[in-house]
Amino acid sequence: MQDVRSVSASNEVPVFPLPNVVFFPRVVLPLHVFEPRYRELVQDAVAGEGLIAISLLEEGFEENYEGSPPFHPIGTVGRIEELDTLADGRMLLRLIGLQRVELNKVVQERPYRRVQIRPLGETPVDEDGDDAQAAKLELLASQSALLRELRRGPGESFVMDDRVSFEAAVNSACAHLPIEPAIRQSLLEEDNLWVRQQRASVLLDESLQRVLALKAMRSDHPGSKADLN
Repeated sequence: MQDVRSVSASNEVPVFPLPNVVFFPRVVLPLHVFEPRYRELVQDAVAGEGLIAISLLEEGFEENYEGSPPFHPIGTVGRIEELDTLADGRMLLRLIGLQRVELNKVVQERPYRRVQIRPLGETPVDEDGDDAQAAKLELLASQSALLRELRRGPGESFVMDDRVSFEAAVNSACAHLPIEPAIRQSLLEEDNLWVRQQRASVLLDESLQRVLALKAMRSDHPGSKADLN
């Protein structure tokens, strides 16, 4: 997959800051865009390089959401792969994560922000090595088990695709963990992919144990309103 260095001629991209969303490389992010300024952002991106940086809004963003609320300086640049514009102007699109970046100087404020970026690398991993293969399969198994407990209906099952790369498996697990956005952000900011994988594995196991414990509580106390998420 291409990275930012090979697709961005200017090293400048528009930023779409979001609450609760942390975007990772090699992950697909569906977006529903309805605000006029961000619809304009998407239109301009499509007319240009097709790139958008996603960044998590910092805490307290609500006070200045209509203006220029602060966002975390580490995000991910993605390429628009699919775009559907609805009759009322709203947009449905899919972004494919390309590369982690540091979001630096703002070169445009209105109607949306455009920033200079610095691409961030990842620790090289031998995708075909036994350690990477074993770690990937363990991660996929844990993620499948968690999804099964969270979402399965009668007869429904979840099978993760073990043909994905080690990086894609790790980042997908991080993106979909049922944890606080700030923790997902800390995973994105981790440069060492092995460390990110190890942290994701621990968080997956903790989440699974928590879900199982809450389900057991509900089973023992049918009137309980314990939250599984």
